[in-house]
Amino acid sequence: MTEELSSPEVADPQAVLVGVDGSKASRNALRFAIEEARALGRSIRLVGAYTIPSVAAATIDVSYVPIDDTSIRAAVTDSLKEAAAEVKAAGVPVEAVIEIGDAAGVLVEESRQASLAVVGSRGRGGFAGRLLGTVSSALPAHSHCPTIVVPVGWTPGRETAPKHSSSRPVRSSRGELLGYDETAEAVPGLDFSGSVVVGVDSLAKESPALWKAAEHALHRGTPLHILGVLTTTVVGPEWLPSTGDMKRFLDEGADKLESARAAVAAEHPGLEVDWTLFDGQPAEVLVRASDTADVLIIGSRGRGGFAGLLLGSTSQSVLPYAACPTMVVRVPR
Repeated sequence: MTEELSSPEVADPQAVLVGVDGSKASRNALRFAIEEARALGRSIRLVGAYTIPSVAAATIDVSYVPIDDTSIRAAVTDSLKEAAAEVKAAGVPVEAVIEIGDAAGVLVEESRQASLAVVGSRGRGGFAGRLLGTVSSALPAHSHCPTIVVPVGWTPGRETAPKHSSSRPVRSSRGELLGYDETAEAVPGLDFSGSVVVGVDSLAKESPALWKAAEHALHRGTPLHILGVLTTTVVGPEWLPSTGDMKRFLDEGADKLESARAAVAAEHPGLEVDWTLFDGQPAEVLVRASDTADVLIIGSRGRGGFAGLLLGSTSQSVLPYAACPTMVVRVPR
């Protein structure tokens, strides 16, 4: 195992990058990454990072005490060796590196030479867990390649079931939608088991997330389901659409999704592609889709830098609560 990168060159510039710190979240991410590397025919590059503690003094009358990082480095090395052994046992080529520095910053830099980055999430939901953690929020926002965040509670082959949602499906490529009680506050969710699910916005067939999702579904050998969301809730007298206006609004949304489906099907004739249009809130639709989807893929127009910490608003709302591995694809603003 290589303990330190002495040059910018790596064994596989298209490797699947995995952050390793020995935690349960990290181990979950590694298990998922192994399967992704197999499907993509790529190797895995494990990265362990650590910072050297600093000593702050209230006065200048203090002697310099050198910090011995031997024990810290040894712990990181042990975690990498354990992870590398698991990857080798799965028959996937692996390399491992140790870097000194902030884990998020190190992984962002490493992502310059990777096809995919995979990290675990310690997100707890609720306000306290809103930002998931430094790495799992900062890396998707700044990564130079798509990033998959694997929830700490996710396990391969987990049992899934759709949950009720206040966002309602209103159109579908399959033409089969259940009649819902219009007075009900929530309706049964849809089951996306065995599918890669991608959320698209007004970019529709021009969305980078759509095409990354199609590629991902092909590699996994699973169907692709495209989700679009319109919000038609009337919040005041400023906008009171007529029945004709509402139908035209929904028709335009459905036409965009059908155009996206047709474009993907033309490019990948062997891929099964469907779409569903919802009336509701984008973040809720995507989180509920993650309850049963194999992988959820979303685009982000986050700005990076401090002002954005960094993801778009939908991404920030989805990642802490997603139940399945979620890929974030950065979309040029």
